[in-house]
Amino acid sequence: MLAEKRLSELGFTLSQAIDFINTNVNQPQIIFDVASEHGVNTRMLSEISGYSKDVVHEYFLNAGYDSATINTQLNTNLLVNSNLGSLESLVAFNEREGVLSNASLREVVKPTIDANYDYDGTFGPANLNQSDDGVYSSGELGVENLNDVLATHDNLESLFYGSLINIFLALDQTELDQINTFPTGDDPDEFQVLVLEALSESPAPVVWNDEQLADLVTDEAINLLERYWVSDLIGVLDHSLLGLASA
Repeated sequence: MLAEKRLSELGFTLSQAIDFINTNVNQPQIIFDVASEHGVNTRMLSEISGYSKDVVHEYFLNAGYDSATINTQLNTNLLVNSNLGSLESLVAFNEREGVLSNASLREVVKPTIDANYDYDGTFGPANLNQSDDGVYSSGELGVENLNDVLATHDNLESLFYGSLINIFLALDQTELDQINTFPTGDDPDEFQVLVLEALSESPAPVVWNDEQLADLVTDEAINLLERYWVSDLIGVLDHSLLGLASA
């Protein structure tokens, strides 16, 4: 589990973390401060404690922290702050060329984002501790199968576009239409199941050509980055279908 990997990166064992939480369970400020300092988010605290993410979130709310503070100070994984499980295989670097290259996608997305926000600022560390050793660990990215990624703007950008490409490659037109037309305000659990099932198996053959795929990716990238700048979620994929399928 990601929590155990993160603790190992920090030089602690799972047993030590469990003892720390049990010792300080009536002092949530101590747990919050230590977790925030060491980049241990609510997902990891859930894995360590055995309680659900919702219970961990509620624990801090009851201690006087609001959701924005919990997200900006605890949930600081740079890619995603939920447990992707089997969907982690969709998170990958973009190695495509032509209209799907990082440069081509950036050329479309960057001007729109820069009109109101900061495109380049999206793909940097949430705090200086995350990049001071020159690499992003799996515990800092939020993805177990990514280890020691060089802490560069280009790498985060490539992982962002590569993951979006893989998301759409996993969908056919019918699945995408079902997701896009799901009624706003309906059961979020039902929507999560819909997205998870759609992403879990890719159509064969691929239903999009490169130009169609590029249009889907750039539209979604603009949507996600605009939401990134007006929300308190830190991960660039937190608002994506990956994040929604595993929230």
